[in-house]
Order: sequence, then C-alpha cells, then structure tokens
Amino acid sequence: MSEAEHRCHVIGAEEDIGALRRAVARMAAGQHALREGVAELVATELGTNLLRHAHPRGYVLARKAGDGIELISVDHGPGMTAAALTPRTHTTDSPTPYGSTGLGAGLNVVRRNAAEFDWYSTRSGTVVYTRLGAPAPNMPMGWCSGAVNVPLGGDGESGDAWAVVPGRRPAALLVDGLGHGPAAAVASRASIAAFEHAPVTDLGRLMRDAHAAMRGTRGGVAGACLIDPERGELAYAAVGNITGRVVTGGRPVHLLDRPGSLGTHFPLPALRLQHAPWQPGSTLVLVSDGIRSTWSLEGHPRLLGHHPAVIAAVLHREYARRTDDATVLVVRQSDAVTS
Repeated sequence: MSEAEHRCHVIGAEEDIGALRRAVARMAAGQHALREGVAELVATELGTNLLRHAHPRGYVLARKAGDGIELISVDHGPGMTAAALTPRTHTTDSPTPYGSTGLGAGLNVVRRNAAEFDWYSTRSGTVVYTRLGAPAPNMPMGWCSGAVNVPLGGDGESGDAWAVVPGRRPAALLVDGLGHGPAAAVASRASIAAFEHAPVTDLGRLMRDAHAAMRGTRGGVAGACLIDPERGELAYAAVGNITGRVVTGGRPVHLLDRPGSLGTHFPLPALRLQHAPWQPGSTLVLVSDGIRSTWSLEGHPRLLGHHPAVIAAVLHREYARRTDDATVLVVRQSDAVTS
C-alpha cells in the first residue's frame, strides 16, 4: 500500500478557504467512493475552523487516498477539548459561541461525513484527521498505518515515497530520492515498485532489488523494516539517512542510518541488520531527512494512542525542515493479538 504525497494549503485569510475548496474539488473529481459535494463541504469546515480559531494560522494537508480523499487539519494552538465534538442544543437566548459553522458544529460535520476520523489536541496545537470515501485498504486485524509526505514548498512532486505491505510479517519502506522534485520522485517510485513487486522476506534482497531498480535514476536512500510478530522482533536495514524509532512497552529503540546510497555508480554498501523487540501495542516511526534529527515523541502525551496519520502530522508539524521534502511514516499494532 503506497499513496500520493500531500498538498499543503495554508489558511490565513478567507480567500485561502475558497482556494482550498477548489483544489479539493479538483482532487475529488473521479474519486468514485466520494458523494458529490462532501469533500468540498469538509474542506470548507476545516478551513473555516482554522481561520477562526487557530492562532497563529494553520494549514490543511490534502491528497487522493484510494478512491477517496484524506484531509488533515494542522495548527499550532491554542488547542481544544472534547466538548468541541459534543453536539450542542441552542436557543436564541443561548447562541453557539462560534456561530453556525464554528468549531463545534464544523468538526461534527467533518466527523459525520468521514470514513475515518481522529483528532489530537494539546496547548501546542490541534491535528484533525479525516479520510473521506472509503476507509484505508485492509491490513491484518490489529494493524494500521499512516503517513504525512509533504514536498518542498508544499506543492508539486515529492522526492520521498513510502509503502507498507501487509501480511503475517508486515513490511514498511521509506525512500528519499536524492535532491527533490520530479527527478527525485522518479528515483523513489522505482524503489517502491521493486518493494511492491514481490513479497518481502529478506531485507538484504530488497535493498539489492531497490539498488538495481534505481539504476538510471539519480538514486536515493532508503530504510526498510520487516516485522515478525510471532518471533516478537523487528528487523531494520538502511542505506543512507533514513532513521526511526520502535516504541515497545513505552521504551523507544533508535533505528540508525548507515552511510551510502542506492542506484548510483557506487556499489551497494554492506548491509547490517538492526533488530528491535516487537510486541502487540508497539509503534514504528520512520522519517526522511526532511525531519530534523532532534525529533522526539516526548512532550506529546498519549499521542501514540491515536491514528498513525495523526502521529505523523504532529511530528511533521513540530520537526519538519522547510528546505526539503519531509515524510513521517507510522505503523502500529494494537494491543490485541493479530489473527
């Protein structure tokens, strides 16, 4: 399962809401799982909430997702409480404090129209995630994944790409084509195609296949994981500066990068597999070098209990460099044992 990069729509004025609505309408055209007008309605509500209540301004990440659309509203404050999603009744003597399409009414409209919905809020800001149309493709019971991939400047092609292959031993790959823009995107997509071509059973073979597939492109770097729940273990291989964390039982294990690159005239570096414990309830986070090396899950209470796309959006908001494509990929297994 791989999906498109996001488009970043900054909301700072009324006209930005109109621009977001029109962009989402174009994105929704031909997405067969969407009911007519729903994507535009939800985009308008998210944009309106940001304009009225986010200080400083926020933004909406949008992309095609399967036969539908994914929208993620992100801001830096001041946060909200669960009361914002509690239906209210009002009289003329007690009007809603935000107007007819304010924070409470607006987010309830979003939630009612969503195939998937989640939100996370602290004083540092709020993230609202919604997937419209069809839910994400099925993974084995108890597993879910999500990502935020934003190109340099918030638009155009991203040189980063990611994919997750479900199964009894789920596998995940994050690739960063050298540089950015269309040529970097060609390189990363070649690696993803090799990853999705056949079942992943050997990370060494995967990296060799990716190295071969990226020949003729400008090349790139990659990090790949293979999770074996039955053995309680995750294996990680990296060529270049893709890093990550595995959080198991509240304890993080750092996944380290290795020098080298794929698809260039240099030979494939000798691979060294890193192993980390894995058990139900664990979370994997992989990041490209568009995320600052100081990134951390600390300071975000209970974040790991939320949808992987929400986790990714919070980390991207806090740690993304504005000088490169930036991607966060999250894979999580619930506390329930998979079937």
